[in-house]
Parts: sequence; C-alpha cells; structure tokens
Amino acid sequence: MVRMMPSNTTCRTFQAFTLDGGKVSPIKTDLTVEAPLQILVNDRPHTLLMATPDMIKELVVGFVFTEGLITGIKEIEDLDISFVQGRDGEAMTEARIRIAPNGPSFPAASGRRISYSSCGICGTENYYQLKDGLKRVKSRCRFSMEMLQRAAGGLKAFQPLYRRTGGAHAAVLFDAEGHKIIHAEDMGRHNALDKVIGALLFEDIASRDKALISSGRASLEMILKVARIGFPLFVAMSRPTSRAVEAAKFYNITLMDLARGTNRIYSHVRRIAEF
Repeated sequence: MVRMMPSNTTCRTFQAFTLDGGKVSPIKTDLTVEAPLQILVNDRPHTLLMATPDMIKELVVGFVFTEGLITGIKEIEDLDISFVQGRDGEAMTEARIRIAPNGPSFPAASGRRISYSSCGICGTENYYQLKDGLKRVKSRCRFSMEMLQRAAGGLKAFQPLYRRTGGAHAAVLFDAEGHKIIHAEDMGRHNALDKVIGALLFEDIASRDKALISSGRASLEMILKVARIGFPLFVAMSRPTSRAVEAAKFYNITLMDLARGTNRIYSHVRRIAEF
C-alpha cells in the first residue's frame, strides 16, 4: 500500500543580477529544487538523498531495488511518504518502506548512507555490496542507430524542468521502435534513473527490450543500476567513465554515447542493427 502527501514544487524563482557592458540589471531566475529525502527501511534510517521532489514513490522504490534490498515490487509490504520537520525546522520528505522479512534480499543490517546528487555512491559503507546479486543482462533485442539518434535528438521534449531551469538531468526509456515508455527528471542523474526504474516496477513493464537514454554521463553506479533492472542498452549524452565501460562489458550491456553529434559504442556492438 502506498500513502502519499502532495509533493513540493520542482523549481523555485530567485532574484539574481547580471552585469553586461558595465550595467547591472536584476533578473528573476528559476532554479531546480534540491530537497532532502529520508528513507527508512523497516523503521530503521537507511539513506538521506538530496533529490528533486517529484515522482517520490518511484524514486524510493527504484532506489531500494537498485540497492539490492528487493528483487521485485511484491516484496514491499507498505510505503508511506509524508512531510516531517527536521531538527533545524526545515521541512523534509520522509519515506517509510516496509520490506517483507522473508524476502530474498532482506537487509540483515542497515546500509545507512548519505547520497548527494553528484555522487550516487557517496557514503556507501561497502561499495562491493552494490554488485551483490547482479547477473549479466540477457537480451537479443537490437536497436537501429537511426532510431537512437532520433530519440536522443528529441530528448529535450521530455525535459520541461531542464528547459525552465537549465539544471536538471533526464532519464528516458524507449522501446526498439523508438516509442517513449517512461521519462523522469531530477537534479541528479542517478535519481532520474531510479525514478524510471521505480515506475517500470510499478507498471510491471518488461526491461529486456528497452533502451535507456540519460542526459548525463555513464558512471560505474549508473551501469550497475542498469544491470540490476536488465536494460540491454544504455545511451549517455556525454563521455562515460573508464569503470562504466569495464562494467558494461562485464554485465553484457551495450554502452554508447551520442555526445555533441557523434556516436561511440564501447561494448557489445552486436545490439546495434547496422553492425
């Protein structure tokens, strides 16, 4: 059962100033909201995320899934999302999730951590735990380069928050025909991906024939998240890290980037139809 309260706005307007030709002018600027999200697993504090307060239930479910705490939506007994007052009086979103104690991935101990938008792996007590339960992705689905370039070229259509603030990442899931399945935005690229994964779990959509396009770079943790859900193709809009390429090769994920109108395929090129 999911219980929620209304979410905060995703952007706020601030007064700023510009200097042009020696002239100072006031200007109003919309900025992406950064807000704390406290996740408690079975009444124990687990994680403090900094995130954009939109698609919160999807973010929470996607996060606990990619952390390896659950293997499916049926292992969640309850999810309660509400606003609470922090110790400094600041409003904070609190997500209390109850996981079945007999689930195959039930956490024996708290992995309490703090995760910031720029570093999804920050604060992890043992980063090797992120790989627990991961298997190589099995998929024979192929995708055309024309479709991928067309989808990537239309990415901004699914980025209203970015268009307004210039400061948000997007994750968009497509099928092999180029139809958009799910999209999400967040201040952090890790959070945007978790939101897409959470939505996919809620809607019980198959993952083995989908391509994920991310507006940010591919890092190790992004590839591990993709491996856990089973997307065969990950497209980034900037260069990946070395660990991301190594992990993509190992977990049988096709990794490519379409940065600045180019295309580079780093692993398992057989899934691109033109090859």
